[in-house]
Amino acid sequence: MASVPQTYTAPTAPLSARGTKLRVLVVDDEIAFAAVMREVLDAFGLDVHVAHNARDAIRRIRHEPPDLMLIDVMMPEVDGLSLIRRIQKEQAWVNIPIVVISARAGSQDRNEAMFAGADGFLGKPFTSEELRAALRPFLPQNGKH
Repeated sequence: MASVPQTYTAPTAPLSARGTKLRVLVVDDEIAFAAVMREVLDAFGLDVHVAHNARDAIRRIRHEPPDLMLIDVMMPEVDGLSLIRRIQKEQAWVNIPIVVISARAGSQDRNEAMFAGADGFLGKPFTSEELRAALRPFLPQNGKH
C-alpha cells in the first residue's frame, strides 16, 4: 500500500489546461486505500476525487471530467478493465489519461490493461515516489502542458 509522504509539499500545483489544479479521479473499491491515495495525491498538489465503483466513476466523469484517472482492476460488479473500455467508447473521454493500479502486476496483466486502453500501469504495493514516477508522463511540466 502507498505510504503518505510525511514532509512533502508540492512547490506549485500542476495546472490543467483550464488553469486550475489538475483534477485526478481515483477509482478503487478499497476505502482505506482510496483514502491514502487521496492524501498522497493531495500532497502532490492535485485536486483529488474518489469513486469506489465503476457506476460512481461514470457519474463523476459525466459531471466533471478529470484530467487523469487512476483505476484499480479488481473491483466488484464492473472491473477496472471493463470501465476503461467503457470510457474509451466515449469520444469526449477518450483522451483522459488512465493509469491502472493493480495487485495483479504480471506482464499479462499489464498487457491486458494496455490493450483495454490504459496509458500506464502501477503494481500494488507501491511507494509515493513510485506513484509520482508513474504519473510524471501525464502531468504538465512546470504548470504547463
